[in-house]
Amino acid sequence: MKKTFIADFEDAARPERFLPLRITPLMPGFGAMVDGVDLSRALSSEAQARLRAAWLQFGVIFLRGQKRLSPDRHRELAAIFGAPDAGSHMVEKGAGVDLLITDEGKPPVANTWHSDNTNLEHPSLGTFIQIQDCPPVGGNTMWSSAQRAYEFLSPNMKACLVGLTAVHYWNTRGYREQTHLAARLDAEFLDRVRDYPPVEHPVVLTHPMTGRKSIYVNETYTKFIKGLHVYESRCLMDFLASWIRMPEFCLTHHWQENDIAVWDNFTMQHYALADYSAFRVNQRVTFAVEGQAPQAAAGGAPADAVMA
Repeated sequence: MKKTFIADFEDAARPERFLPLRITPLMPGFGAMVDGVDLSRALSSEAQARLRAAWLQFGVIFLRGQKRLSPDRHRELAAIFGAPDAGSHMVEKGAGVDLLITDEGKPPVANTWHSDNTNLEHPSLGTFIQIQDCPPVGGNTMWSSAQRAYEFLSPNMKACLVGLTAVHYWNTRGYREQTHLAARLDAEFLDRVRDYPPVEHPVVLTHPMTGRKSIYVNETYTKFIKGLHVYESRCLMDFLASWIRMPEFCLTHHWQENDIAVWDNFTMQHYALADYSAFRVNQRVTFAVEGQAPQAAAGGAPADAVMA
């Protein structure tokens, strides 16, 4: 099974399949550097199709040497991959994009593994970011292939996970204390609780476009697995959190100014290293398949909830 998976991936990921783009795979099974395209210029329909195909195939793609994107151009480019959505309700907005700005006075706080916006009923399919200002050292980002992590689970563990449902919620550890909400009235915090209640997603997700399966549990937003005793749920979630951090499933990107990354939140998780205090600007657009929510993998219905 594992050898077949790798062989099939390597055949589908041959660089010549993406010409005129130049593709350099970064890890066996996921991640690629893309050259031969200037995103500040109009892209042919062929180039757009190849970019989208590379994103779907590799899970996360990187483009260096790009010019700084305006918010409008950023959203235009994100539309190559999906329909730009409203993004996160937890970050600053600017001209239709998310702005994640950090410095000594506003240090980074997102250093836990996650897929973007799984706390929403219709989570973001993908994320398109440009790091427009980056620290001279540090401030890099790690990705883990949740698709590859699923493929390498034992058959017995796959059978255990398929059909289970997990509960996701936005109120992450320390969020209220670490952000501007701490200085505002409690009523505003409670409004967010009301507007963004817990949601449910499959533990094993089937991608709506590729049909590939991935682990869809993350340590930031996933609170418990339904139908399990609290100890069972915690044990499985701890295992999955440690499993996706296996080095075989991970890569790290060392940012340079105006680098771009585009990734598939249904197959990848990421971790923003909080090892810096210098000024950093991340301009971000998340995107979705309109009307499309994650689908549970075949293999049984979830049991009734046992509240943790």
